[in-house]
Amino acid sequence: MIDPIVAEIRATRERIAEESGCDVHAIAEAARKRQQASGVRTVSRPKRVPDASLAKPVSLDPESVPSGTDTSAPTVS
Repeated sequence: MIDPIVAEIRATRERIAEESGCDVHAIAEAARKRQQASGVRTVSRPKRVPDASLAKPVSLDPESVPSGTDTSAPTVS
């Protein structure tokens, strides 16, 4: 049995994608325009700039992975 709410959401998603030519940037721009037209007040925040002093170095060397750490991808049954 298909949930009617899920079906409506999927149909809306498909309609919006078709209207925007399946271009993610066009989809986002259309969403921003709908949001502005709605008249609902939205909150905008400045872009976050990562603090370089908090960044931890990452090694891609497999020897640097601690033993006992499972690095394998999850399996799908």
